[in-house]
Amino acid sequence: MKFCKKYWLRYQIRKYENFLLKEGIKEAKKAGKNIRLGLEETLRINDDIFSSIYLPKNKKGKINISPLLHIGAKNNPEETRRYIIYQEMLERLVR
Repeated sequence: MKFCKKYWLRYQIRKYENFLLKEGIKEAKKAGKNIRLGLEETLRINDDIFSSIYLPKNKKGKINISPLLHIGAKNNPEETRRYIIYQEMLERLVR
């Protein structure tokens, strides 16, 4: 039972994270913000270089998407609440 619940919680967390990420990208596009992924790659919406959201890479090469999740969370409180609750449930289950 514990094994199945752990995978179900991981699925739910990934599902809501993807939803909040998509919403964050939509909101950034509405606001006219460019999205910079590390130093090399850029998702350009306009030509203003000062209007951008920087997503840094960590040492493993993964991109930190928390700024976009934060933007997506502002207008979706119910999905954000579920995302946080499922993360806490998984942390308690792992302990």
